[in-house]
Amino acid sequence: MTGAGMRVAVTREAGRNAKLAALLRARGAEPLEVPLIRFTPALTADGLRGVLRGPPGWLLLTSPQGARALTALMGAARLQRWQVAAVGEGTAQVLRGGGVPVVFVPERAEAAELGATLPALPGERAVHLTSQRSHGTLKAVLEARGVGYERAELYRTEAAPLLPEQVQVLRTAHAVALASGSAAQALADAVGVHIPVAALGTQTAQVARALGFTRLVEAAAPTLPALADAALQAGRIPAPVSPD
Repeated sequence: MTGAGMRVAVTREAGRNAKLAALLRARGAEPLEVPLIRFTPALTADGLRGVLRGPPGWLLLTSPQGARALTALMGAARLQRWQVAAVGEGTAQVLRGGGVPVVFVPERAEAAELGATLPALPGERAVHLTSQRSHGTLKAVLEARGVGYERAELYRTEAAPLLPEQVQVLRTAHAVALASGSAAQALADAVGVHIPVAALGTQTAQVARALGFTRLVEAAAPTLPALADAALQAGRIPAPVSPD
């Protein structure tokens, strides 16, 4: 699929857009970097050790950023007795790259699927390492199974401040690539929901639809090449015709 002449805003946190930008260029499109979110630590190494005190069980990671935050702290924490589960292969790859063995990854990269298929027994402990914006889906599914859910805020997700020229880029791009529900929220807050978007993953697509984005293409797989293809598809969705 060619994107000749198409401008696509790439919106992951600063410093993490290079791979997607290269994929878009290879397809003939012009990538424009506008980070919509940023991450800040919420837990220290001592804090993580405190979370891990007591009986071991499962550590649940539901985002690549959570995986990166954990691997940054893990040198000071004891993970040997814990079993680690990742919501999808993207998150699992970050964990493995940081030296954290991953015991379980569900077939579908969704929090509900992770909760439903996690091989935990009733009464076992499951600690969800996440951000302040995590939804209650995983908690509800695990508690319904009798698994002891705990939540620890490992990092914080915040909207990145935007300059006026960055807002203009978002407004005039042919499509905007979104890799998280937080980015979809930040985009809606900055420019509204009228523009075409491509969503990486079912959860991101669900959030974007709930916000009111209708010119939306969900990537066929939770990969950056699929997101690049989806962005080009989204950029071809015509604007709705206003009634006279």
